[in-house]
Amino acid sequence: MALLPFKNGQLHYHWLPGNPAQKPLVLLHGFLEDSRMWDGLSDAWNTQGPVLMIDLPGHGQSDSFAAVHTMELMAEAVDVVVQFCELPTFHLLGHSMGGYVALAYAETHPEKLEQLGLFFSTPLADSPARQVMRDKAAALVQQNHNAFIRASIPQLFDATMREAFQPAIHRQINQSLEMSVKGIVAAIQGMKIRKDRAHILESGKIPVGVFAGKLDTVIPFESAEKWSMTTGVNYCYTSPSGHMGHITHRQGCIDEVHRWWLDA
Repeated sequence: MALLPFKNGQLHYHWLPGNPAQKPLVLLHGFLEDSRMWDGLSDAWNTQGPVLMIDLPGHGQSDSFAAVHTMELMAEAVDVVVQFCELPTFHLLGHSMGGYVALAYAETHPEKLEQLGLFFSTPLADSPARQVMRDKAAALVQQNHNAFIRASIPQLFDATMREAFQPAIHRQINQSLEMSVKGIVAAIQGMKIRKDRAHILESGKIPVGVFAGKLDTVIPFESAEKWSMTTGVNYCYTSPSGHMGHITHRQGCIDEVHRWWLDA
């Protein structure tokens, strides 16, 4: 684990060196998560090649840098880390919000990406209705950050799986409670104003892998299925699970990311 200066604070990242013959896999976590979301997965992937995990601004051990953490600012943070680690090209996989950041990175640094992976994520911008929900969420965080997190995390799991995965849900709640109000609100506001980047998939310039969940409570499967048929998508995996498939269908996700990464 290491810290790296960025703007007026520091970024936290975790580098796992591996077989140098394989292009590195860079992992970006989702909203209210941090690099610990990859526990149990990164070690499996590291048997095949180098793995880099980054705590995005306002998450984990990384500082908050602004009132609004745009996807572009987060992508800039990612670039600072990959430059420091001297990675000329790599495979980039982002979960949920991490996918939004990965798309922003792809827009500005396409030459650095071997592949882009959307791990239970979407290239689409927020709808007007979703933007209203973001504002309500930000207000709730400022009123009672504890209640917001305790209510939000279980909703990421399909209702049929919540009881079976209570320990994982409680673990994620406890980790998310470590986040500051500032960091949570900055991410919410950044997601609300993010750009539609479906054109990156449609252009076919960067190979894109899509990992979708049939029971996803955040990214509707019907939507993911529709845009996964676009030109640039060269790999598709449908999990029988939902948005937190890396927990509820872990081995399937480990195996499929392996295939996507190593068979490129």
